[in-house]
Amino acid sequence: MAKQFKAIIILFLLVCTARLEAQCFQGNTVFGNGEDISYTIHYNWGPVWVDAGLVTFKAKLEKKGEKQVWHLTSTGKTYPSYDVLFKVRDYYETWVDTETFQTINFKRYIYEGGYTLVNTLNFDYQKKTISSATKSNNNPVRFDTIAIQPCTFDMLAAVYFTRTIDIDHFAMYQKKQVSVVIDDKVYNIYIRLMGREVVENNDGKRYNCLKLSAKMVEGTIFKGDEDVMVWISNDDNHIPIYIEAKILVGTVKAYLHEAEGLRNPQKALVTKP
Repeated sequence: MAKQFKAIIILFLLVCTARLEAQCFQGNTVFGNGEDISYTIHYNWGPVWVDAGLVTFKAKLEKKGEKQVWHLTSTGKTYPSYDVLFKVRDYYETWVDTETFQTINFKRYIYEGGYTLVNTLNFDYQKKTISSATKSNNNPVRFDTIAIQPCTFDMLAAVYFTRTIDIDHFAMYQKKQVSVVIDDKVYNIYIRLMGREVVENNDGKRYNCLKLSAKMVEGTIFKGDEDVMVWISNDDNHIPIYIEAKILVGTVKAYLHEAEGLRNPQKALVTKP
């Protein structure tokens, strides 16, 4: 069960990420202080779909020293009914400069079926390095130094950065790339715009969406093909509405549960005639 639930956490933090070919960050008009979005996670266990857990994302403005920063957090937890099969309590947080959208610090705390992992990343843009410290279970702390590549993000900052991009003006089927740091390695993730569709959520609400596909990291929990599909709201909020991913041992789905404190009107919602 570890790989199944971990997959949905990782795909949320990586999927639908893209990179501009020139300047990375061009300003944020899509999310604001106090935004709170959550998703229900479902996993198919053989022929049966199981309600597995809940993933949340929150954005808050704070001061870090003299800088104004975004304090972004995400949690992933299984429902009590699923805990008996495989308990998950994951927590991610990052502090991002509001002017440049460059990560300052990132922290990741993992508890998955008895497996624990703590990873911290400190970004030094003068030295162009990222200092990583990783500890799993009772193993010694592993320290690494990673070179900062252009437009490199931690897992959580990548999600929010992507929403600031004018995705709806991408060329059809055009590939885009983002560099994402996961623990002590940098991965390049590729996505492409597949079109525009109306998607019905599991609560019956329908949304105008941009449909994207993502090529994930081969040899991990994904098949290394464009096995992740995501539908994001085709409005000024650019929030994921529905995600579906094929992994090595099944399929996971994520549906929008609640979206509060949105910066812009939710114009992607299709009203009934």
